[in-house]
Amino acid sequence: MSLAFLVPLFLLGLAGITVPILVHLTRRQRKNVVTFPSLMFLERIPFQEQRRRRIQHWLLLALRSLALALLALAFARPFFDRSALSLGAAAGPREVVVLLDQSYSMEIGNQFTRALNEAREIFDGLGPLDRASLVVFGQGARVVTRSTGDRLRLNSALDTLEVSSSGTRFGPALKVAQTVLEESELPMGDVYLLSDFQRIGWTGNEGVYLPAGAKVIPI
Repeated sequence: MSLAFLVPLFLLGLAGITVPILVHLTRRQRKNVVTFPSLMFLERIPFQEQRRRRIQHWLLLALRSLALALLALAFARPFFDRSALSLGAAAGPREVVVLLDQSYSMEIGNQFTRALNEAREIFDGLGPLDRASLVVFGQGARVVTRSTGDRLRLNSALDTLEVSSSGTRFGPALKVAQTVLEESELPMGDVYLLSDFQRIGWTGNEGVYLPAGAKVIPI
């Protein structure tokens, strides 16, 4: 299991942490010289108070930097990639269903290319007795290749895919996966969901009930 990011481009925002540091250092260098005819009316600030203010300034700087870092990480959308773990943990022949999102939002940040590469890794990791199906979806779902152990055929099918102009709905794709798993005689079932996981794609009443023991693995 490893940490990955759906939109790693936003990690460049971590460079923004240097902004408050530069601002802080710049302000420290600014000194206004004021000439007084006499110093008798000026209040002397204790050294301890100056030190306390200096600590407060650095704490404020740390909080600002942390806020920028958390914001960049949030937009990068981190997740745990469990595909390698699931592939290695299989104890018997599997019926694998790869649900590949080809909606228009997948074109942002090369997410569709990333999804294709993930699908190839899944197909290349199939065991000798495993079978796999490739399903693409947007508003609806379409079976590209169904229940085969031919890796060449599965990978060749990926080469024909492109991003569509449709929106996203997860329900139809998951229902296709349910049908494939229900009709399979293999003891184990894995459903890999490759998507950018737009919230609008979930209706809340998909009505999908996968067979017992089947796993849905979001990537």
